[in-house]
Amino acid sequence: MRLLNRSLLQLSLVLLLVLAAWAVLFFFIVRHAVVKSIDEGLDDQEEIIRYRLEQDSTLLHVHDLGLYGFAFAPVPDKVKKSYIDTMLFVPSEGEVEPVRLLTRTFKYRDGYQQLRIYTSTVEEDDLIEAILFALVGLYLTLVITIVVVNNVVLRRVWRPFHNILVQVKGFRLGRDRSLPAVRTDIQEFKDLKTAVDAMVLHASSTYDRQRAFTENAAHELQTPLAIAINKLELLAERPVGEEERMQAIGEVITSLERLTRLNRSLLLLARIENRQFPDERSIVFGPLMQEVVEEFGDLAGHRGVSLDLRVDAAFEHTMDPGLARSLANNLVKNAIVHNVRGGSVQVQVDTSGITVRNSGAEKPLDPALIFNRFHKETTADGGTGLGLAIAKAIAEMYGLQLNYAYEGAHVMRLNRA
Repeated sequence: MRLLNRSLLQLSLVLLLVLAAWAVLFFFIVRHAVVKSIDEGLDDQEEIIRYRLEQDSTLLHVHDLGLYGFAFAPVPDKVKKSYIDTMLFVPSEGEVEPVRLLTRTFKYRDGYQQLRIYTSTVEEDDLIEAILFALVGLYLTLVITIVVVNNVVLRRVWRPFHNILVQVKGFRLGRDRSLPAVRTDIQEFKDLKTAVDAMVLHASSTYDRQRAFTENAAHELQTPLAIAINKLELLAERPVGEEERMQAIGEVITSLERLTRLNRSLLLLARIENRQFPDERSIVFGPLMQEVVEEFGDLAGHRGVSLDLRVDAAFEHTMDPGLARSLANNLVKNAIVHNVRGGSVQVQVDTSGITVRNSGAEKPLDPALIFNRFHKETTADGGTGLGLAIAKAIAEMYGLQLNYAYEGAHVMRLNRA
């Protein structure tokens, strides 16, 4: 069922209940007013009849209530005044009709006289019937009005929503980049359009990244596999010497190790993007960077790179301990690997964050590309091209900023967003 039709149905049901309750209340109010008016009319007739009785005592001989509209009868004692609804044969109408009967006892000369006066209440039933028809007509009029408003006014009001819905249904990733503009003066629809546009933009950019990532990952994974298969086929097809055989096996192992590193890095990226690291605690980066610098001391020495650490103040941030170490490892390792012999790596920790300076090649890198997956300035190190992408993903996951700048040296800055 469409939203407009459901709204109409629910509104009609609620309106029916409200009108029913109002009709019952209105009926009793009107009925009370009518009965009160009838009783007041009977009281007026009583005063008139008693006044006439003072002038003409022969009225005491009127005993036929249905013929004269009133009747007298002697009673032994006084009875409380009462009003009742009853049925009475009315000779003028020739049938039994519902009437309102006033019974009143009063003292007259040496005894008591009972006076009964009636008036027909047929008009009251007609009035109630008229009210019922009026209520039914009012309900039908309101329902028809709501239907018209629903189909004319509300349909026009909801037109921007339906336009947005049609656009979303027709949107296809990889084919469309954005949705056409929708003109509307309603703030909620403007907010909806803004949210949908942001979602579409995010989906499109994510799709582009995932497509590029899939293509790059397939290429990167295919290379070590092709090398390993080629070497193994070579060993299987022709006899080789022991030295050549060991060299081929070593190359196969190297290719598979690179494949293993790729697989591990890809799994880590997937877990980061899916936020599968619920263990968060406050990490003090001063001692952590000290441990990382000591661990990479041998690698730096092997490559002829000096590695220095300076902790000026404490820098703390809440995050997963394993990811914090992975972030620190990637920053330091990247600075060492992408350096030159005789170069230096300077790591500085202060309250604002972490700065890693790398004296590598004397040319700036492209800030728009260095954090992309599988982007590598050189393949000499045999890396996976995922180190900085992992570092960037970890930083963004915990609300940190990781930026690159060239200031006579390659500078990586990690600080709070």
